[in-house]
Amino acid sequence: MTSIELQTHHERRHGRSAGSMLGRLAAATVSRIAHAVATWDRHRRNRAAFRALLGKEDWVFRDMGIHRGDVEWASRLPMHLNASEELEKLRARSMMGR
Repeated sequence: MTSIELQTHHERRHGRSAGSMLGRLAAATVSRIAHAVATWDRHRRNRAAFRALLGKEDWVFRDMGIHRGDVEWASRLPMHLNASEELEKLRARSMMGR
């Protein structure tokens, strides 16, 4: 059996062609890239909100249960981390100690 016959036999047996498998792989790759870009953009917008929050008065931070330094720390986290989630974890830990 030649390689072409073997491939044809395999395609008939499994119902897949190399082209359709490549298409699914390409679609999955594009989907992962789009998800990564959307996540990065959401984190970037969060960081902008954190920078705007830094201009607020101290009572705002106390009301939220955090400190200005916590917000400064969260705004400097790497982009692959969700700064608002990390800040919430920090706030929850500090509230447990009260």
